[in-house]
Amino acid sequence: MVKFNTICRSGQERSTNADITKVYRNPNPKVHPLAHAREYQRALVATKVEKIYAQPFLGALNGHSDGVSCIEACRFNLSKLVSGSYDGEIRIWDIPSRRTLVQLNAHQQMVKGVSFSRDGMRIVSSGEDKTINLYDFPQLLEQSNNTFQDPLMRYLSKGTLGNVDHNYQLSQFATAGQVVQVWDYERPKPIMKFQWGVDSVSCVRYSPADSNLICGTSMDRCVILYDVRAESAIHKVAMLNKSQCLAWNPIEPLNIVIGNDDSNCYTYDIRKIELPTMIHKDHISAVMSVAFSSSGREFVSGSFDRTIRIFPFNKGFSREVYHGQRMQQVNSVSFSGDAQFVYSGSNDMNIRIWKVNASQKVGIINQRETNATNYRQALKEKFKYNPEIKRIAKHRHLPKYLMNKKKQRQEMKESKNRKQRNAELNNPGQYEAPKPEKQQRIEQFIQ
Repeated sequence: MVKFNTICRSGQERSTNADITKVYRNPNPKVHPLAHAREYQRALVATKVEKIYAQPFLGALNGHSDGVSCIEACRFNLSKLVSGSYDGEIRIWDIPSRRTLVQLNAHQQMVKGVSFSRDGMRIVSSGEDKTINLYDFPQLLEQSNNTFQDPLMRYLSKGTLGNVDHNYQLSQFATAGQVVQVWDYERPKPIMKFQWGVDSVSCVRYSPADSNLICGTSMDRCVILYDVRAESAIHKVAMLNKSQCLAWNPIEPLNIVIGNDDSNCYTYDIRKIELPTMIHKDHISAVMSVAFSSSGREFVSGSFDRTIRIFPFNKGFSREVYHGQRMQQVNSVSFSGDAQFVYSGSNDMNIRIWKVNASQKVGIINQRETNATNYRQALKEKFKYNPEIKRIAKHRHLPKYLMNKKKQRQEMKESKNRKQRNAELNNPGQYEAPKPEKQQRIEQFIQ
């Protein structure tokens, strides 16, 4: 007969104090009649704790002697960021140490735009002095002590320049300005020019999916699509207000987001560009910059009202709003490559770093903490339509000037709706139903 010796320990005889006692649970719902009430209470506590520990601001990058006009994050190096200022200076930053790696006196006047090549090896910048500089990024990092490094190539434009954007596949880049110009690395002059109308173009962006498609916003309130293969513009939409910026969705490259002077952002589908598919509201002043996350699920916008807001790509209102006591007009925003952080450059000479999720812990997280976080997130998702939890989750503290302006806009909206209802009741035969809001924002579509 074979004998087996087994080891059996009780819960009181654990080997160490760090061991976890195994708990046996019965999943039968009849045994737990208070499970729903218990989960609701946990969801309520989790929502309140999330608001208590919400600390979105991580730090600031100081060093510019004038307002920050543009910033661009490197998607192949999560720790690098390039910025340009109104005095013509370009800086390359190391995000973890929050220090300047490279300082360049690149332009004699304001830097209008900076852009990384898609492999992260080249940096191209455009300035108000009608010059375009092309730099080798690894070479800049090696010679970081030299402030007056010569670019690989310097291009001269006949007209004024706007922002610059690099092609996703080719060694080419496009610049905005009096005309839209396409440049090649090896050519001293533009290889292509686009012009539709008399007003200049303020912003251009290449499509992530089609390297021959460019979208631009012009000073005459138009959004224009250009086709490089046909060497002509293909669509033009005239809006009621001027658009300052645009961004392509990297995951769904048929969609673009436009930042407008009427404080709204508009999502367009280029297959049917005559009407916006979504209107994103919450800002109270002109939107100066927009940028998509690498996941394509959210985008961030910076506004003249001194706030930045994070919008889900398919929602009409913002999920988060960030503001600072000394933060001024936000000129440029950008997502980090891993979509965990947001960078904002403003007129107060600072670049600020924010968390995408305000209450998310930064650092190493063990498995138990990850499981607990996922459990709390699932509870909040389950009870998100409960009135009390919904009220707490939606609440955002805003400065007094924003609250007053928001209240004033709400009163104006209610007054307009009341006027329409009265006109419909008192003049039933002569009353014309108002157009949908998406049609009201479009003045003309030119194909």
